[in-house]
Amino acid sequence: MATSEKPTVQTDPGRGRRLGVDVGSVRIGVALSDPDCILATPLETVSAAVDGSDVSRVAELVRDNLVVEVIVGLPVALRGNHTSSTYLAEDFAEDLREELRDIPVRLVDERLSTMAATQAFQAVGISAKKGRKKIDQAAAVHILQGWLDARRRVFSQNG
Repeated sequence: MATSEKPTVQTDPGRGRRLGVDVGSVRIGVALSDPDCILATPLETVSAAVDGSDVSRVAELVRDNLVVEVIVGLPVALRGNHTSSTYLAEDFAEDLREELRDIPVRLVDERLSTMAATQAFQAVGISAKKGRKKIDQAAAVHILQGWLDARRRVFSQNG
């Protein structure tokens, strides 16, 4: 069972783009940071697939965007227990690690990221049904931005 990681100075790959991933059973939201790790922006929604084409597509996005680190949301239930979604994200991260080999793939607690994205869309009048693909990307942005903000705090404390 994988655990949630946090940014550290020792494991940080340095300057470069990060990719955030929100794994779902139907869609996978993907977000990308700028090279200076300040801002996460939506990139793409990938269709989930049992044949591994989803992992291949995300790996392609990693290579195309010169990504130095991948952040995969780990959906843990509010009580901290693992669910089928947790195992789905862990399996996806492991498959991505095997495909990328030398690029770190980190799992981070993403409790409430989809809920936060859905609420943000509803606040501006976009229904969950209409914005479904964008909500997955927004959840990935939420996951990645949380990592970038935590990383910035770690480096400012050790700086």
